[in-house]
Amino acid sequence: MIRRYRVGWLFTISGAPIQDATVSVEDGRIVAIEENGIWPDAVDLRSWAIMPALVNAHTHLEFSNLEAPLGTEAMPFPQWITEVVRYRQGFGEDLAVERAHAIRNGLQQSASFGVGVVGEIATLPLLEASYDRSQVHVVSMLEVLGLDPERAAERIVQAETHAGYPWSSKLVTPGISPHAPYTVQMEIVDQCAKLSQKHQLPLAMHLGESLEELELLEKGTGPFRVMLENMGLFQAEDFPGGRKVSDYIQHLTSAYRALIVHGNYLAEASYEVLQQFPDKLTVCYCPRTHAYFHHPKHPIEEMLGQGIRVVLGTDSRASSPDLNLWAEVQHVHHTFPDIPAEQLLTMVTRDAAYALGLEERYGTIEPGYQARVAAFAVGSDCPDVLTTMLAGQPRLWDLEAGLDNLDLATA
Repeated sequence: MIRRYRVGWLFTISGAPIQDATVSVEDGRIVAIEENGIWPDAVDLRSWAIMPALVNAHTHLEFSNLEAPLGTEAMPFPQWITEVVRYRQGFGEDLAVERAHAIRNGLQQSASFGVGVVGEIATLPLLEASYDRSQVHVVSMLEVLGLDPERAAERIVQAETHAGYPWSSKLVTPGISPHAPYTVQMEIVDQCAKLSQKHQLPLAMHLGESLEELELLEKGTGPFRVMLENMGLFQAEDFPGGRKVSDYIQHLTSAYRALIVHGNYLAEASYEVLQQFPDKLTVCYCPRTHAYFHHPKHPIEEMLGQGIRVVLGTDSRASSPDLNLWAEVQHVHHTFPDIPAEQLLTMVTRDAAYALGLEERYGTIEPGYQARVAAFAVGSDCPDVLTTMLAGQPRLWDLEAGLDNLDLATA
């Protein structure tokens, strides 16, 4: 059955916005886009603007039941990591069940904010039921921790199993995430990158996130060393000093696709590697998490000016008030008014889909792509549609399923 929708404004992302467009959908995919209203049976959406469903490139859904971020604003980052560890230890005997509930809750929250795809950092134990009946496509990126040499091989086996797991839902695809320089040996990073390439999977790694991370890499000292010593995980050979974030980024160039998550403190050497591998490397900026820790202004403008792909993520409710990706867009728009609004849309659609290896299914509105969209009520005679969208909030629509009166009600 073909469903048709006559849309006031269609932001395809693959081309210029189209005013008064008809979108035809069949079997869950877009089959045609036509200008003007030539189909009398089309659902009238002329007071709406539509763009591709939003793509949240980076989040940790296991924290979705938190009512407020952990710790306090501007607290030292290693101290916040300790809060995360304490929170995880607070789960009961049914850890997997409690985590599954939080993840499902996070997926529902994401969908309510117009998000159709999430790059989710998954931790074990993980139940397949965590992603049951989700409206949102989940790229489940298994977190790999690897400072304990006795467990390193086990971690890689777990990652390999995750990479080949036969998910029952078509809305779940795998990925891998060697966590961060202070939690994983360089050898494990290399093995994760090879696994990414072998299975054509996206990879994500937290890099350049804090000054304490830089001190650990460059000098082998500082709060992260103290934290690891207290956990019994510090080995001098793992942190000999003299290392840079760019060293890790260089190792990730052997991956299929790699997300450098946060990138708050990247030096010119990192930019050079990112520029050399534009088909592989992407930086993911998490604006409100960045603000929570009171980092200096993010270098997003410098990155974009050098042709580096930058996408946006919400991180988690452990460091951000909610999972509203559009609020992250609004934060960037307010903080960096010189970044064109059209470029902001690309960061949470086409470019983010590419970074997650889903560029042939999500991120643009064109024939063959998924019929899930983010819809904005803008009115039938809106003088500045994009400004109205940036001031509003989207909802997630599955055009294949059809729309009811509740969908069409103006928020």
